[in-house]
Amino acid sequence: MNNKLVSGVDEAGRGSIIGPLVIACVTADKKIIKKFSKLGVKDSKKVTPKNREILSKIIMEESEHVSITRLSEKKIDKAVRLRKEFAKKKNYYPGNKIIGLNELEANSIAKMMNELKSSSIYVDSCDVNPERFKQRIINRIDTRIKVYSRHKADERYIIVAAASIIAKFNRDKEILKLERIHGNIGSGYPSDPITRKFLREWVIKNKEMPDFTRKSWKTWIDLQPKIENYL
Repeated sequence: MNNKLVSGVDEAGRGSIIGPLVIACVTADKKIIKKFSKLGVKDSKKVTPKNREILSKIIMEESEHVSITRLSEKKIDKAVRLRKEFAKKKNYYPGNKIIGLNELEANSIAKMMNELKSSSIYVDSCDVNPERFKQRIINRIDTRIKVYSRHKADERYIIVAAASIIAKFNRDKEILKLERIHGNIGSGYPSDPITRKFLREWVIKNKEMPDFTRKSWKTWIDLQPKIENYL
Protein backbone atom coordinates (compact mmCIF):
# COMPACT_ATOMS: atom_id res chain seq x y z
CA MET A 1 0.00 0.00 0.00
CA ASN A 2 1.33 3.43 -0.98
CA ASN A 3 0.40 6.24 1.42
CA LYS A 4 1.09 8.82 -1.28
CA LEU A 5 -1.50 7.44 -3.69
CA VAL A 6 -5.16 8.44 -3.62
CA SER A 7 -7.98 7.00 -5.73
CA GLY A 8 -11.28 8.43 -6.90
CA VAL A 9 -14.33 6.70 -8.37
CA ASP A 10 -17.27 8.03 -10.34
CA GLU A 11 -19.72 6.78 -12.94
CA ALA A 12 -21.57 7.98 -16.01
CA GLY A 13 -24.84 6.80 -17.50
CA ARG A 14 -26.55 5.59 -14.35
CA GLY A 15 -29.95 7.01 -15.25
CA SER A 16 -29.70 6.40 -18.98
CA ILE A 17 -32.07 4.02 -20.75
CA ILE A 18 -29.64 3.51 -23.65
CA GLY A 19 -26.13 2.12 -23.41
CA PRO A 20 -23.92 0.90 -20.57
CA LEU A 21 -23.15 2.40 -17.19
CA VAL A 22 -19.45 3.25 -17.09
CA ILE A 23 -17.47 3.35 -13.84
CA ALA A 24 -13.96 4.80 -13.72
CA CYS A 25 -11.33 4.65 -11.00
CA VAL A 26 -8.33 7.00 -11.13
CA THR A 27 -5.29 6.67 -8.87
CA ALA A 28 -2.60 9.36 -8.57
CA ASP A 29 -0.26 10.97 -6.05
CA LYS A 30 -0.92 14.40 -4.56
CA LYS A 31 1.53 16.12 -6.91
CA ILE A 32 -0.31 14.87 -9.98
CA ILE A 33 -3.68 15.70 -8.42
CA LYS A 34 -2.52 19.33 -8.02
CA LYS A 35 -1.48 19.28 -11.66
CA PHE A 36 -4.94 18.05 -12.63
CA SER A 37 -6.47 20.96 -10.75
CA LYS A 38 -4.28 23.51 -12.55
CA LEU A 39 -5.18 21.96 -15.91
CA GLY A 40 -8.89 22.46 -15.25
CA VAL A 41 -9.99 19.01 -14.12
CA LYS A 42 -13.42 19.34 -12.50
CA ASP A 43 -16.84 17.70 -12.49
CA SER A 44 -17.32 16.34 -16.02
CA LYS A 45 -20.72 18.04 -16.29
CA LYS A 46 -18.87 21.38 -16.20
CA VAL A 47 -16.38 20.43 -18.92
CA THR A 48 -17.08 20.65 -22.66
CA PRO A 49 -16.92 17.44 -24.73
CA LYS A 50 -13.75 18.65 -26.48
CA ASN A 51 -12.01 19.45 -23.19
CA ARG A 52 -13.15 16.11 -21.74
CA GLU A 53 -11.34 14.41 -24.60
CA ILE A 54 -8.17 16.45 -23.99
CA LEU A 55 -8.25 15.98 -20.22
CA SER A 56 -9.02 12.26 -20.52
CA LYS A 57 -5.80 11.76 -22.45
CA ILE A 58 -3.80 13.69 -19.84
CA ILE A 59 -5.41 11.80 -16.95
CA MET A 60 -4.69 8.45 -18.62
CA GLU A 61 -1.04 9.40 -19.19
CA GLU A 62 -0.30 11.06 -15.84
CA SER A 63 -2.17 8.81 -13.41
CA GLU A 64 -0.57 5.92 -11.59
CA HIS A 65 -3.49 3.71 -12.52
CA VAL A 66 -6.82 4.03 -14.36
CA SER A 67 -9.42 1.30 -14.55
CA ILE A 68 -12.73 1.35 -16.39
CA THR A 69 -15.70 -0.96 -15.91
CA ARG A 70 -18.66 -1.10 -18.29
CA LEU A 71 -21.89 -2.52 -16.92
CA SER A 72 -24.02 -3.77 -19.80
CA GLU A 73 -27.72 -3.16 -20.22
CA LYS A 74 -28.43 -6.85 -19.59
CA LYS A 75 -26.41 -6.92 -16.38
CA ILE A 76 -28.22 -3.81 -15.14
CA ASP A 77 -31.63 -5.26 -16.04
CA LYS A 78 -30.85 -8.46 -14.17
CA ALA A 79 -29.89 -6.59 -10.98
CA VAL A 80 -32.89 -4.26 -11.15
CA ARG A 81 -35.37 -7.09 -11.74
CA LEU A 82 -33.94 -9.09 -8.86
CA ARG A 83 -34.40 -6.03 -6.66
CA LYS A 84 -38.05 -5.78 -7.67
CA GLU A 85 -38.53 -9.50 -7.07
CA PHE A 86 -36.89 -9.22 -3.67
CA ALA A 87 -39.19 -6.33 -2.73
CA LYS A 88 -42.33 -8.32 -3.63
CA LYS A 89 -41.48 -11.52 -1.74
CA LYS A 90 -41.05 -11.25 2.02
CA ASN A 91 -39.25 -14.58 2.35
CA TYR A 92 -37.27 -14.32 -0.86
CA TYR A 93 -33.53 -14.80 -0.32
CA PRO A 94 -31.30 -14.03 -3.32
CA GLY A 95 -28.24 -15.85 -1.96
CA ASN A 96 -25.08 -14.51 -3.56
CA LYS A 97 -26.94 -12.74 -6.35
CA ILE A 98 -26.47 -9.02 -6.83
CA ILE A 99 -29.79 -7.27 -6.29
CA GLY A 100 -30.34 -3.66 -7.29
CA LEU A 101 -28.25 -1.13 -9.14
CA ASN A 102 -26.57 0.18 -5.98
CA GLU A 103 -25.28 -3.28 -5.10
CA LEU A 104 -24.15 -3.84 -8.66
CA GLU A 105 -22.13 -0.62 -8.54
CA ALA A 106 -20.71 -1.39 -5.09
CA ASN A 107 -19.64 -4.83 -6.23
CA SER A 108 -17.95 -3.42 -9.34
CA ILE A 109 -16.15 -0.72 -7.35
CA ALA A 110 -14.92 -3.31 -4.84
CA LYS A 111 -13.44 -5.40 -7.65
CA MET A 112 -11.58 -2.34 -8.91
CA MET A 113 -10.35 -1.50 -5.41
CA ASN A 114 -8.88 -4.95 -4.86
CA GLU A 115 -6.36 -4.14 -7.58
CA LEU A 116 -5.27 -0.82 -6.05
CA LYS A 117 -2.21 0.10 -4.00
CA SER A 118 -3.55 3.42 -2.75
CA SER A 119 -4.15 4.18 0.93
CA SER A 120 -7.54 5.87 0.45
CA ILE A 121 -10.33 6.09 -2.07
CA TYR A 122 -13.07 8.69 -2.55
CA VAL A 123 -16.33 7.50 -4.06
CA ASP A 124 -19.22 9.53 -5.44
CA SER A 125 -22.09 7.84 -3.61
CA CYS A 126 -25.03 6.73 -5.75
CA ASP A 127 -26.99 5.81 -2.61
CA VAL A 128 -29.10 8.38 -0.75
CA ASN A 129 -27.22 7.08 2.29
CA PRO A 130 -23.46 7.46 1.61
CA GLU A 131 -22.49 5.47 4.71
CA ARG A 132 -24.62 2.52 3.60
CA PHE A 133 -22.97 2.60 0.17
CA LYS A 134 -19.56 2.69 1.85
CA GLN A 135 -20.40 -0.42 3.88
CA ARG A 136 -21.59 -2.24 0.77
CA ILE A 137 -18.17 -1.63 -0.75
CA ILE A 138 -16.16 -2.46 2.38
CA ASN A 139 -18.01 -5.76 2.79
CA ARG A 140 -16.68 -6.81 -0.60
CA ILE A 141 -13.02 -5.73 -0.53
CA ASP A 142 -10.00 -7.82 0.37
CA THR A 143 -7.61 -4.96 1.07
CA ARG A 144 -7.08 -2.41 3.81
CA ILE A 145 -8.00 0.91 2.34
CA LYS A 146 -9.83 3.93 3.73
CA VAL A 147 -13.11 4.45 1.91
CA TYR A 148 -14.80 7.84 1.82
CA SER A 149 -18.29 7.85 0.34
CA ARG A 150 -19.73 11.30 -0.37
CA HIS A 151 -22.53 12.92 -2.32
CA LYS A 152 -21.26 15.24 -5.08
CA ALA A 153 -17.73 13.95 -4.55
CA ASP A 154 -16.95 14.95 -8.14
CA GLU A 155 -17.43 18.58 -7.08
CA ARG A 156 -15.45 18.23 -3.84
CA TYR A 157 -12.40 16.16 -4.80
CA ILE A 158 -10.21 16.59 -7.87
CA ILE A 159 -9.35 12.89 -7.98
CA VAL A 160 -13.06 12.03 -8.23
CA ALA A 161 -13.54 14.75 -10.84
CA ALA A 162 -10.78 13.07 -12.85
CA ALA A 163 -12.67 9.78 -12.60
CA SER A 164 -15.89 11.49 -13.66
CA ILE A 165 -14.18 12.82 -16.80
CA ILE A 166 -12.83 9.38 -17.71
CA ALA A 167 -16.24 7.79 -17.10
CA LYS A 168 -18.14 10.42 -19.07
CA PHE A 169 -15.68 10.40 -21.99
CA ASN A 170 -15.87 6.62 -22.31
CA ARG A 171 -19.65 6.59 -21.89
CA ASP A 172 -19.93 9.18 -24.69
CA LYS A 173 -17.79 6.95 -26.93
CA GLU A 174 -20.26 4.11 -26.40
CA ILE A 175 -23.15 6.37 -27.40
CA LEU A 176 -21.26 7.53 -30.51
CA LYS A 177 -20.78 3.91 -31.56
CA LEU A 178 -24.54 3.40 -31.41
CA GLU A 179 -25.20 6.64 -33.29
CA ARG A 180 -22.94 5.57 -36.16
CA ILE A 181 -25.16 2.52 -36.58
CA HIS A 182 -28.64 3.81 -35.71
CA GLY A 183 -28.52 7.57 -36.28
CA ASN A 184 -29.35 10.27 -33.76
CA ILE A 185 -30.40 8.64 -30.47
CA GLY A 186 -29.94 11.73 -28.32
CA SER A 187 -28.17 11.53 -24.98
CA GLY A 188 -29.72 8.18 -24.11
CA TYR A 189 -31.49 9.61 -21.06
CA PRO A 190 -35.27 9.24 -20.56
CA SER A 191 -35.76 13.01 -20.21
CA ASP A 192 -34.29 13.65 -23.66
CA PRO A 193 -37.08 14.19 -26.26
CA ILE A 194 -34.77 12.97 -29.04
CA THR A 195 -34.12 9.72 -27.17
CA ARG A 196 -37.82 9.18 -26.51
CA LYS A 197 -38.66 9.88 -30.16
CA PHE A 198 -35.99 7.42 -31.28
CA LEU A 199 -37.36 4.70 -28.99
CA ARG A 200 -40.95 5.19 -30.16
CA GLU A 201 -39.94 5.03 -33.81
CA TRP A 202 -37.77 1.97 -33.19
CA VAL A 203 -40.66 0.05 -31.64
CA ILE A 204 -43.05 1.05 -34.43
CA LYS A 205 -40.58 -0.19 -37.04
CA ASN A 206 -39.12 -3.26 -35.32
CA LYS A 207 -42.01 -4.34 -33.05
CA GLU A 208 -39.59 -4.84 -30.16
CA MET A 209 -37.27 -2.93 -27.87
CA PRO A 210 -33.64 -2.39 -28.94
CA ASP A 211 -31.18 -4.80 -27.33
CA PHE A 212 -28.99 -1.84 -26.32
CA THR A 213 -31.62 -0.45 -23.95
CA ARG A 214 -32.41 -1.19 -20.31
CA LYS A 215 -35.70 -3.00 -20.51
CA SER A 216 -36.29 -2.81 -16.76
CA TRP A 217 -36.50 1.00 -16.91
CA LYS A 218 -39.80 2.67 -16.09
CA THR A 219 -39.48 4.74 -19.27
CA TRP A 220 -40.70 1.81 -21.34
CA ILE A 221 -43.93 1.85 -19.36
CA ASP A 222 -44.31 5.62 -19.51
CA LEU A 223 -43.68 6.04 -23.22
CA GLN A 224 -46.88 7.15 -24.98
CA PRO A 225 -48.43 5.58 -26.88
CA LYS A 226 -47.56 2.43 -24.97
CA ILE A 227 -45.31 -0.17 -26.53
CA GLU A 228 -48.06 -2.80 -26.39
CA ASN A 229 -49.93 -0.85 -29.07
CA TYR A 230 -47.16 -1.63 -31.51
CA LEU A 231 -46.61 -5.31 -30.72
